[in-house]
Amino acid sequence: MKIPGKEKLLKESKSFCMLPWMHLFVNTDLSVWSCCVNEKMNDALRHLDKSHIDTNVMTQPIQEIINTDYFKQLRLDMLNGVQNENCNGCYALEKSSGHSYRNDFNKQFKESFPKVLETNDDGSIDNFETIYLDFRFSNLCNFKCRSCRPEWSSTWAKEAKDNLNHPYRDWGGKLVTLDPEHEDWGKVEDLKDNFKRYDQTKDDFISKFTEVFNTVKRIYFAGGEPLAAKEQYWMLEYLIDNGRTDVVIEYNTNLSMLKNNNLKLNIIDYWKHFENINLRVSLDAMGKRAEYIRHGTDWKVIEDNFRYVKENLPNAQVGISSVFQLSNALHLPDFYQDWIDKELIDHQGLSNTFVIPLTGPLQLSSRILAKNLKIEVEHKWNKFNSINLTSDHNNTFLRYVKDCIGYMNGEDLYESNKEDFINWTAYLDKIRNESFIETFPELNEYFDSHKFDYNWGPDRNRML
Repeated sequence: MKIPGKEKLLKESKSFCMLPWMHLFVNTDLSVWSCCVNEKMNDALRHLDKSHIDTNVMTQPIQEIINTDYFKQLRLDMLNGVQNENCNGCYALEKSSGHSYRNDFNKQFKESFPKVLETNDDGSIDNFETIYLDFRFSNLCNFKCRSCRPEWSSTWAKEAKDNLNHPYRDWGGKLVTLDPEHEDWGKVEDLKDNFKRYDQTKDDFISKFTEVFNTVKRIYFAGGEPLAAKEQYWMLEYLIDNGRTDVVIEYNTNLSMLKNNNLKLNIIDYWKHFENINLRVSLDAMGKRAEYIRHGTDWKVIEDNFRYVKENLPNAQVGISSVFQLSNALHLPDFYQDWIDKELIDHQGLSNTFVIPLTGPLQLSSRILAKNLKIEVEHKWNKFNSINLTSDHNNTFLRYVKDCIGYMNGEDLYESNKEDFINWTAYLDKIRNESFIETFPELNEYFDSHKFDYNWGPDRNRML
């Protein structure tokens, strides 16, 4: 087939992305998709859309999976300038801010472009090599972050199962209940029937990915909570034992367990062997606000663990990954300033920090902020930037902040959606014994406190 030139695809195309030619993304249910921001994937994981072929990386050959009709059509669309619906997340970001993950990946992996030239007429590729591996082992997680869902958190899934009027009660997926008595710290259940996710030994698991480990240059672990997953330790041990410590190891982690007491392992013992460890710690606030937004957080533990890694692992780059949302939009600059003052983050740390606008669930979106609050948010960020961002090294961070502000101002949902926010928040406050009103006093005047009556439930489905 005739393939457009490198410059045209990587820089000019509005549809092309390098990932389908060199990337393997494994989701928490072990299905394989194009990337982690795939919108169609989210619907399938929630059992709302079963159109995608049932793939399982543990039972099917990787070469077959990446040449299913799904991937072949995706590649053909990208080469022919067609915006595939699986990539709507990136296209939406480009429309609102002018930039997206797609743009970043095309820059980061341009050296893999020769693989694109090997595309067959039907969109398949022979001899697929994984350069970038993104692995989500399961939804096993010890946190219940407000912006998360059962698909990515076992504690969310258990909460949904245990509460009759829970908004995610009927999500339809599998859950991994935290069971310290179980040797793998995770008893897998279906919401209706017992279900075994997979049952493989360490050797069987590693043998499945030996070829991947031979070619991979970058591995990204997320979850669930990756530091809770036994498979993550298996993979790191294999890489160490086989001289692949040159692989860049990246994480999105809540950093609550440098020592995994259930597995009796210390992640530092593994990280110290690698040339490049890149940590982005999931932090949306500090103190009591952090403990509210990411339920399960012990703020002192997180702050201590962050400082320990920063001071004791010279091979580690440590930054933050924040979800910009209604609750923390006004607070995030204060949090970042506090950690700059404490010397926990510096210019390098900000360069490795993501601030990403929350696009779902909609009822938590920054777009629901009142107009005068949005002005105050923008003012606080401008002040923070003028004080701290005096170096060219922080252009990426500035872009993230600009993207968040642009997304926030993209639509005014205060009058139309604030009731959804109140109802959603009041229900979770009730079952978690928390209080938005007490935790975020700076927002109280904009959301009627008397409406937090904790009796919400019947209209939950329209907000999912």
